[in-house]
Amino acid sequence: MREALTDADNPTVMPINLAELPDLASRLDDGDAWHGFWRSGTSAHQVWVSTHPPNGPASYVVILPLDKFLELRAEALLRLWRALVGRPEGRWAHDFPKQTRDRHILILRALDGRVEGASYRKLAEVLLGFRGRKADWDSDPRKNQVRRLVADGRYYVRGGYRDLLYYPIRLYFE
Repeated sequence: MREALTDADNPTVMPINLAELPDLASRLDDGDAWHGFWRSGTSAHQVWVSTHPPNGPASYVVILPLDKFLELRAEALLRLWRALVGRPEGRWAHDFPKQTRDRHILILRALDGRVEGASYRKLAEVLLGFRGRKADWDSDPRKNQVRRLVADGRYYVRGGYRDLLYYPIRLYFE
C-alpha cells in the first residue's frame, strides 16, 4: 500500500508566503478577499486571493478561465512565477512593435495640437514634415494622414484606449 505524499515530500510543491513578499502593497476587499500588488524588479504583479492568505508559506492553485484573455493571463502567471523563484521574467510578448508605438506617439501629439487649436496643415508641418503652398497641401497625402491621426486620437479618448490594454487580442471584429 502506498502512503500519501505530503507537501513536504513532494519536490514540485512551491510554498509561497504572499504576505512576506518585499515591497508588497495589500488590502482586504469586500468580505475576506485579499488583493496584493507586488513590484519585483521592473515589473508589477497583482494577485487576488478569495480569502486572506495564511500566515507563513502555503501552496496555491491558480484558476484561469478559458476565455479570450487566456493567453495574456497565462503569460502574466508565468512572469509572476519566474519572479517568485528568482528567475528573469523575460520579455513581455505583448509589447507594441516600434512602428505601432511611434504611431501612437504621433496620435497623441496630433490630438494635443488639435485640442490647442492648431490647424491640420500646421500639424502636418510639425509632425510629418510637410513644406509647401496651399496647392501642394490640397493634393498631399499627409493631409489625410494627419486627419486620421486626430480621428484615431478622438477614438481613444472616447474609450478606445481599452483596446490598447489587450493588445494584440481584438475583442471586437470589424
